[in-house]
Amino acid sequence: MADDLDKVILESLEKDDPNLLRAACIMSGLRRIDAAERGLIKALGHKAWQVQAEAARALGLIGSKGAAPFLKRLLKASDADLRQKLLAAAAGGKADPEAKDEAPPELRRAVAVAINRLDPKAAEEALLAALASDNVNLMGAAMAGLANLEAQAGRERMIELLAHAEAAVRRAAATGLGKLAESKAVPGLVKLLDDPDAEVRREAVIALNHIKDKGALPALAAALEDPDAQVRRVAAIALGNTRLRQAPLVQALIRGLADREPGVRQACLTALANLKAGEALEAAAALLGDTHEAVARQAAVAAVALEQVRTRPDYEGA
Repeated sequence: MADDLDKVILESLEKDDPNLLRAACIMSGLRRIDAAERGLIKALGHKAWQVQAEAARALGLIGSKGAAPFLKRLLKASDADLRQKLLAAAAGGKADPEAKDEAPPELRRAVAVAINRLDPKAAEEALLAALASDNVNLMGAAMAGLANLEAQAGRERMIELLAHAEAAVRRAAATGLGKLAESKAVPGLVKLLDDPDAEVRREAVIALNHIKDKGALPALAAALEDPDAQVRRVAAIALGNTRLRQAPLVQALIRGLADREPGVRQACLTALANLKAGEALEAAAALLGDTHEAVARQAAVAAVALEQVRTRPDYEGA
């Protein structure tokens, strides 16, 4: 079965349809199909940048050293300016601000990630050196770059920086670790939910949403009582994304329907619908008369969805 699937994937790499080709690139990387190298390198020249990006990611995953010259070509990088262009791509900026024909930032980032997988020394060393500095802005840029490169190096240092004295550093560390979905960071991120800085607390919630560790759910539910409305709103979104219909989470979200901020009420409505929490139907329907039009509209959407849950329930335990 596995060999048959690999054969289908390799054949699909020869197709012209961008959707088939993109899917084949993704599967080649996921399955680490070394024989896909030729087809993936060919896909780097496809007219659709989305196909190019997936081909680059896959070549990085299979460890294709032979793809390095082709990847550098996409970045328009020579050996002399490779590090500069990798760092710019990792930061989401342009290596040459005057250039008008650079590839889309998503493609440049995918290429940078692939090159970094093939040769971590190309950019990681500079970022790790910056991470060890005392300059707050430099540290933040380094963490963003390492996260965008999906680097393995530097994660322990970033976890340590969750406790840094500067709020900007704590915030950058939370953001980076969230992008990396680093599960070892969960205890430190949960501690940040009590941080005195609201932006730090918000980034900690967003990071936990990316990591999706069940052990953090009680803390996320408690964040619905945070004094800052934006923290409460992203906490509601995070709980809705769990798709876990657990009584403590549902009850916390139902309480959130009485929040003084309309954005929080709206997020709680969406979350309850995502959780298929039929028991929240009446509480959601009560907001049909909300004075904020967006909340009332979301209440209507949630009420319809939750009524369907009541009348057409899932299999028990689903």
